[in-house]
Order: sequence, then structure tokens, then C-alpha cells
Amino acid sequence: MTVGGLVSRYLKSQDIVTKKSDLGLNFNVEGWNFLLWKDADDPMFFRLILPGVFDVSDEHFAKAIMACNNVNWNFKVVKAVLYEYEDGKEKGASVWLCYEQQLDTEPNMAELLPSAVHGLLAACDAFMKEMNEE
Repeated sequence: MTVGGLVSRYLKSQDIVTKKSDLGLNFNVEGWNFLLWKDADDPMFFRLILPGVFDVSDEHFAKAIMACNNVNWNFKVVKAVLYEYEDGKEKGASVWLCYEQQLDTEPNMAELLPSAVHGLLAACDAFMKEMNEE
């Protein structure tokens, strides 16, 4: 079974509604929107994303990069990235947080998924705290 299938089965057992998209599997936990990234080339790679946690303006660009670096240094398996986008109408940048793990066996989703969610939310809190410092 793929990571997507394992996560979908676990979320269903927890009565959490999921929605498939071109990018993967979307779901909501504790008021936050998560995306389980679909990697067709590596179906056992677990990448859970908390997208768009902070919109980055030119004014805050350098500070956001430094806050991302601090998250990357202080949190195991969580990466903070500055994602630049352009969709024809708009362009900009936002911070996305990713929890990544290469799985070599079928994981216990009752342990992995809550740990990933908790790690992403803790990293988000740390990022926002740093951005709010004067």
C-alpha cells in the first residue's frame, strides 16, 4: 500500500474528511489545512505539508528567510521553505512547512501522523514567534 492509502485509511478511522487534489491528499486538523504530497516516483515517501503559514512581502523577506533557517536548524525532520508562486494573475511568496520521512516499512500511522502534525504545528509556532519579535 502507498503512503497516501495508509494515511487515507487512518484519517477515515478518525472521522477526518479528506479531499484528493492534483497535489495529493488534503485534510484539516485542529483548524489547520494539511496536504499529504503525492510523489508518483516514490510512493513510500512521506511528505506532509502545512502550506502558506506566512505570506512574505519584500519588507519581511530577509527576516522570513532567517526564521526558516532557525526552524530548519532546531526541528528534526521539519523543513521550512519559502515557496514562490506565480499563477498568471498573482505572484508572491509564502512559507510552507514540510515534515518528511523516507519509509522503508509500513508505518504505524496512529503514531506517525499525529507526530508529524504536532511537529509541524510546533515549528509553525516557533516561526511565527520569531517573525513577531521586534
